Amino acid sequence: MTYEQVIEFFCDKGDTPCEITDFLIQNGFQQKKDTGYLHIAKVSEIDNPSQWWHIMSYCLLKIKKHKENDNYRFTPCGELLFWMAEVSEAVTKCELKKLAKEIINNKDISRDKANKKIKALCWKKIKDKVGGEGINLNTLFVDAKEEI
Repeated sequence: MTYEQVIEFFCDKGDTPCEITDFLIQNGFQQKKDTGYLHIAKVSEIDNPSQWWHIMSYCLLKIKKHKENDNYRFTPCGELLFWMAEVSEAVTKCELKKLAKEIINNKDISRDKANKKIKALCWKKIKDKVGGEGINLNTLFVDAKEEI
C-alpha cells in the first residue's frame, strides 16, 4: 500500500460517519495535546483536526517529498488506524465496537498496549483493502492462458 493509494482511497471519506472512532476519542483515547498530528494542527491553526485531516496531511507531505510510490509502512497512531479501519470497512463494526469497549473499560491499559491491540486487529486488513498485495503478473498470465 503506497501513500498515493492511501490518498486515493481515503480522499473522499472526510465526511464518512465514524461513530465508533468518535466514541473512542470522546472517551479519552487520543494523542496528548501538543504531540504528533495535534501539534501540527495547532501550529497550522486548525482546531479539532479530524482523522481524515490527519491522514491527508501526512500523506500529502510524503507526496510533496516525491514519496507517493513508497510503501506506507505503518502508523503508530491508534485512533488513526481505528478510523482507517472503520471508514474503509476493512474491519467489521462488531469487531471495532468490541475493541473500543475493551480499551475504554480497561483503565489500566497503556496507550502503547492499546495501539498494539488496534494494530493487531486492523493493520493487515486495512492494507489488504486499500492496497492489496498488488497484481502478480505471472499468475495473471497463467490464469489468462487457462481461460483461453
